Amino acid sequence: MANLVLSAPLKGWIAPLDETPDAVFAQRMLGDGLAIDPTGSTLHAPCDAVVISVHRARHAVSLRAANGAEILMHLGLETVALDGAGFEVLVREGETVTTGQPLIAFDLDFLAQNARSLITPVLVTNLEAFRIVTRHQDRPTEVGEALMELVSLEARLAAEDTQDGAIEATVVVPLKHGLHARPAARIAEALRPFAAELSFIHGDRRANARSPIGVMAMAIQHGETIRVLAGGADAEAALAAVVSLIESGMGEAGPAPARAVAAVSPVVVTEIAAIPAEGVLKGVRAAPGLAIGKAVRLAHSEIAVREAGAGIAIEQAALAEAMARVRGRLTEASSHGDRARQAILAAHLAILDDPELTAQAQALIAQGKSAGHAWKKAIGGYVEALKGLGDARMAERVDDLIDLQRQVLRALAGEDETPQASRPARSCSPTN
Repeated sequence: MANLVLSAPLKGWIAPLDETPDAVFAQRMLGDGLAIDPTGSTLHAPCDAVVISVHRARHAVSLRAANGAEILMHLGLETVALDGAGFEVLVREGETVTTGQPLIAFDLDFLAQNARSLITPVLVTNLEAFRIVTRHQDRPTEVGEALMELVSLEARLAAEDTQDGAIEATVVVPLKHGLHARPAARIAEALRPFAAELSFIHGDRRANARSPIGVMAMAIQHGETIRVLAGGADAEAALAAVVSLIESGMGEAGPAPARAVAAVSPVVVTEIAAIPAEGVLKGVRAAPGLAIGKAVRLAHSEIAVREAGAGIAIEQAALAEAMARVRGRLTEASSHGDRARQAILAAHLAILDDPELTAQAQALIAQGKSAGHAWKKAIGGYVEALKGLGDARMAERVDDLIDLQRQVLRALAGEDETPQASRPARSCSPTN
C-alpha cells in the first residue's frame, strides 16, 4: 500500500506539535502530527477522504482517508468555548471530500481576539495503524503544499483485531449518564482478574478499557452503541464480563428522568458576591429554599515542584511511594461510610491506578523530569482533555483529577492529607 501524503490544510507557519501551548496536543494525547499558525481563513481537506465528524462547536473536523488514516484538525485552542461563533461549516458528516476542498471558513480577526491561540493542530489519531515518516515543519506553507507522509502499519492493526483469538461485541450503553467516572472505574476493576486487553471503539475514538480517564474522554452517552474488542488468552471471559457489566446498567439504567424545578426568587448576598470568581465554591441545589449554616471559604495553596529530576530511578521510586501513600489513605477511607461515598473513593482509586496516566508520568520521568513535574503535567493534560469535550458531566470530573494531583504532590513533599471525601461535612438545614 502506497504511503499517504497529507497536504497543508491552511496557509500559515508549520510548527512542531511540541510548540503547541496546550498539553493535550503537545503531549500527543489525541494523536501525532504538526501544528499550523494560520494566516488564511479557510480550512481545507489535506487528502481525499470522508468526513467522520464535525464538532458541534464547529471548530474541529475529523476525516478518514481511503487507506483508513484518521485525521483530526482543531482550529485554534480552547475554541470550543466560542460555541460556534466565528466558524462556518462548509461540509456535512458522511460527505466525501477531495484534496484541497474547503471544509470550514472562519473569522481570523474574531478568533485572534477571542481564542487562547490560533495555532491549529493537524493530527493522525489512529497511531496504532499509521506512523508519520516525513514532516515538513519550521517553514511557511501555502494550502496544498506537502505537510507530512504516513506509512500504514496494517499488519499490526490486523494482528490486534484478528490474531490470538481476538473477538468483538457491540453493546448499547443503557446508563442514563453514559460512561462517566464511576462506571469507568467499575469496568477497570472488573478487568483486574483477566490478562486480556480490551478496547472500546466509538466512531473515530478508541480507548483502553482499563483506563478510566481514557473511557471518560470518549464521552459515551446514554443510548450510544460501542464496539468492544478483546484479545488474549482469556479474551472471551473478559469480553463477557465487561459486556454483562455495561448491559446491567450498574444501577443507573434508564433514561434520565425529567426534572421539575420550582421557581425561586434570587437571593443576593453581597459578602459572597464580593469574592473573586476563583474563590467561589459552587454547589448543587438539592431542594428549593434557604440554607442556614456557617459559611467558610476554602482555598488551596499552589504546590511548587521542580522540573529537573534527580535521576530516573530516584524519581520513579519517589512517585511510586507517593502514589502508594495516597492509595493507602483512599483505601482506608473507602472502608467505611455510605455506598455513595465508597463509590466516589473507588473511582478515585481507579483513576490513581489508570495505566495511561501512569505511562504519561513515567514517560516524562524518563525524559529527566522530576516525579512532581511529571505527575502534574500528566494530570494536567487529561484535565484539559476533559474540559475540551464540551460535556458538562465529564467536565465535573476535572475536580477529581485536580484533587488527586494535589494529594500525590503533597505526598511527594512529605505532607499528610486526609482525602476530601473522608472529611466530615458541615450540615446545613434547608427550609421551605
